[in-house]
Amino acid sequence: MEQFNINGQIVKVDVQKTKALYEKLPLISDKEHCGCPECAYYTKVIVHTSPAIQLFFEQFGIDPRKEAEVWRACENDNGTYYYIADYHFIGEIQDVPELDWIDVEEASFGLTNRIGELPSPMIPETFSSPIIEMIVKINLRSDI
Repeated sequence: MEQFNINGQIVKVDVQKTKALYEKLPLISDKEHCGCPECAYYTKVIVHTSPAIQLFFEQFGIDPRKEAEVWRACENDNGTYYYIADYHFIGEIQDVPELDWIDVEEASFGLTNRIGELPSPMIPETFSSPIIEMIVKINLRSDI
């Protein structure tokens, strides 16, 4: 497992295993996952976020177009859409159950150790413990 120091805490991640798991998953926009218009839009736009946001996903082996449970919470006054998405990856936060919110430009990321039983309807069957759940709160442009 690779180790990352995030907000002064050690996060151990099996990046290669997570990447391999994500490769086999459908896009959020595919009918096998959800396929609704809000998820289709999220899949299209999330890859146009800043390089810093893309790097945050990539460091854990996450393809941001796959696996997540996605909600379009609202349309903002400035025409952007506020989304919340839950992702999972193979890893463990050491010594604490969760991290404070991590702000990366227009996104906020929350990381917490997943301690529930598997299987779970929110996590693909191919994933195994230890698992970190990552919540993303982001405003996405509506003009793409």
